[in-house]
Amino acid sequence: MRAAVLRGGTFTVEDIAAPEPGEGQVLVETVACGICGSDLSAYRHTAEFLRASIDSDTPSFVFDPDADLVMGHELAARVVRPGPGVTGFEPGEVVVGLPWALDGGGVLRTIGFSNTFPGGFGERMVMQAAALVKVPAHVPPHVAALTEPLAVGIGNVARSGAERGGAAIVIGAGPIGLGAIAGLLERGVAPVVVSEPSPRRRALARAFGAHVVVDPAERDPFDAWRESVEPGQPLTIFECSGKAGMFDRITYAAPRGATVLLIGVCMTEDTFRPVVGIYKDLTVKMCLTYPPEEYPKTLARIAAGSVDAASLITGQVGFEGVVAAIDTLGRPDEHVKVLVRPHLTGTDVHPPTA
Repeated sequence: MRAAVLRGGTFTVEDIAAPEPGEGQVLVETVACGICGSDLSAYRHTAEFLRASIDSDTPSFVFDPDADLVMGHELAARVVRPGPGVTGFEPGEVVVGLPWALDGGGVLRTIGFSNTFPGGFGERMVMQAAALVKVPAHVPPHVAALTEPLAVGIGNVARSGAERGGAAIVIGAGPIGLGAIAGLLERGVAPVVVSEPSPRRRALARAFGAHVVVDPAERDPFDAWRESVEPGQPLTIFECSGKAGMFDRITYAAPRGATVLLIGVCMTEDTFRPVVGIYKDLTVKMCLTYPPEEYPKTLARIAAGSVDAASLITGQVGFEGVVAAIDTLGRPDEHVKVLVRPHLTGTDVHPPTA
């Protein structure tokens, strides 16, 4: 199969052996795969990414950097054939799924961050049948690929406990931040204040229904919150930017008793002054996982039209265009979500309708 292979720190398009499904697994072919911020981290900060995985005892993100790696975990795919012991899936059915697979030793691996389980930057993947969800026929398959990144934001809203009567600040309006906005509005949280430097992403935040949207270079989001909130409303802050220094700024700006969720991944070392948060009685949650039931619920939201997943897609590339896409994602004004599509050719980033 063809794939964009990360080899020795460089992407190259190669023909490699296709994976074979084991017990409880399904062989699928990639329809679309989003490029995630964690893909950028693993590519640009490989040593730090692996050290964090090892230091945190998270084997699902550990891979051999000297061996071939096919990234991609924001997946939509068509079933090729079920593996041994799998029923209920037919060839040609479109599926999405939590990017999990069990290796021969029963260890959970993340598809796209495993040398054994290639991801959606290749033509075929093996996925765990129990993690798959069938995509309704009326949902464009490439749009369904947005299920995973949106579920991160929506699912961590569910985890936060934010509810009607409370207010929220969302810092960063990338796919995760936009998912958080959708989840907060669904729960009746108001006001939802969004801080985002990119005009393109601020426009999406407004389209998703945020009550107040600010450019942090012009207006402090905490000032905007104070001007919009009712007395006594509890505040939940969603840090979705992953920028170094942001958590420290939040501890100084947050009101007493606020809850802070760190969802955006800061891959480098960072510093903050713990005593400030301690004196303010801040509750801090660091978020990797979310309730797994939020994944199929997010696909249902996309299918019902309550979340406009298609609006996030700003570009598409073939395997040869992965490097160009990664470069553009470093410039937030240009793109929000770029999909890898196996049928596309060349190194250009194509428009969403390609």
